[in-house]
Amino acid sequence: MRDIGEYLRAYRAYVLANLGWGKALMLALAWISAMFVPLAARTFVELPIWLSITWMVAWALLGYVFAPYGMWKHHRAQSANSGEAGRK
Repeated sequence: MRDIGEYLRAYRAYVLANLGWGKALMLALAWISAMFVPLAARTFVELPIWLSITWMVAWALLGYVFAPYGMWKHHRAQSANSGEAGRK
């Protein structure tokens, strides 16, 4: 449980330092709504079910792959700053 708390504190620091809560919320809502594009498209066009499922699974996998990128970037910048401070 301590790791989850540490992760959430680091995520909060990253959002506050780089995005702000408004922009972070808008990005999250855009990401979630894009997952359901096939559902909206099916109201206008007949789509095969396999295409809808493939889209949703691929979108979720992309989120799983790219979500840690922001945290990694933040951690790398923190490590670089602490390394420079140690050299001075």
